[in-house]
Parts: sequence; structure tokens; C-alpha cells
Amino acid sequence: MVLVRFFQRLGLQSWNQRRRSRRSATAYKAMKNRNAFVVLCVIALILAGCTTTKVKRLSENTKMDLSGRWNDTDIQLISNSMIQDCLKGSWIKAKTKSGGKPVVIIGVVENRSSEHIDTTIISKKLEAALVNSGKVLTVNDFENRDLLVSEREYQEENATKKTAKVSGKETGADYMLLGSVKTNLDQEGKKSVRTYYVSLELVNIETGVKVWMNEDSIKKYIERDAYRF
Repeated sequence: MVLVRFFQRLGLQSWNQRRRSRRSATAYKAMKNRNAFVVLCVIALILAGCTTTKVKRLSENTKMDLSGRWNDTDIQLISNSMIQDCLKGSWIKAKTKSGGKPVVIIGVVENRSSEHIDTTIISKKLEAALVNSGKVLTVNDFENRDLLVSEREYQEENATKKTAKVSGKETGADYMLLGSVKTNLDQEGKKSVRTYYVSLELVNIETGVKVWMNEDSIKKYIERDAYRF
């Protein structure tokens, strides 16, 4: 009986040792995985902290295309083309109601593309070219019209009679500039062709007749890398 109990105790101790050994191995493996995860997180933080931002000033005439989308180079190309054609139009020499230079108001150039495009940049460039040509006058656009009205109302109540500006003396526009920007995308895999269509027109406000129209386009071929890291 003594020998039986001895061997039983010996077997139980051996089993307990193996159990503790397995637990230790599992705990060691879990700790090792945690340590590896912590190390990876530290490395990621170090790499993120080492990231630097570089800024380089570029000339406004520098042509650069990073994404293939609408950018300032496209604006310059379209604006220059439209300006040259618009200033050659016969509408500039047409007789106006006032007998003076034709007066233009900038209407709405709609963005009908699939991208966010600030179309006011195009219309403002065209407006500046018209004014600087000395052949055309422009009046305040829709967005700023209420500001003038508010200022006149303020002056009528608070400014002296000699300096206050009264309502009813604005110069009426002869023509309104309207237009739109559209896009067309043809894509297959990593290759695509993106085309931008810009349409502008001048409309006689009194008669509704379109006195000038032009449509210009920019086509881009874009090929992206098969793999990115």
C-alpha cells in the first residue's frame, strides 16, 4: 500500500508539473505576442513622428498635374482661350442703349461636373480681362448686389446730403455672362480619359439674344500604377 501511494503521488506531481509547464508556455507565448504588438506600435509612432512636410513656392505659370483632376493649369488654359475669343466678338462694337461701352454683369457659371469646381474663378478671370481691355464695363454681380443696397440705405439715413448716394442711379447691364462646366469620364481598369467641357455665352438682357458663345475642352489621359504602397 505504501508503494502504491508513493507512485500515485509521484504521478500526480508529474501531471501537475506538466500542467504548469503548459500554462507557462501559453503565458510566455501571449506575452511574446503582446511585446511584438507594442514594438510595432512604437515603430509606427516613430515613423509617423519622422514624417516631414515640404513646401515649395511655385510660379503661377508652373504647369503641374498630380491627380489628373481639374486644377489651376486647366483654369489658365480655358480662361486664356475664352478671353481671346470673347474680346474678338462683334458684340463689343454693337450699339448699346446708353450709346457708350457695353456693360456686362456676371451671371451664373454652373458646375455640372462630377467634381468640386469653383467656377467663379473662370468667370472672374474673364471679367477682369474684359475690364482691363478698356472696351467693356462690368457691374456688380448678384452676390454683392445686396451689399450696395444696404450701404445706400445706410448713407441715406446717416451720411450728409452732399455725400450720401441715392438709389435709382445704377448703370443697367446690357449683357449677362452665363455658362457651365461638364465632365466626361471614360475608364478601363487603371487607365482613364477625363474630358472637361467649358461653355460660356453672353446674352442680351433686353432681347434674350445670345451675342457670343464659345465652348472649349481639356482632355486628360490618366494611367495609375498597378500597385501602391
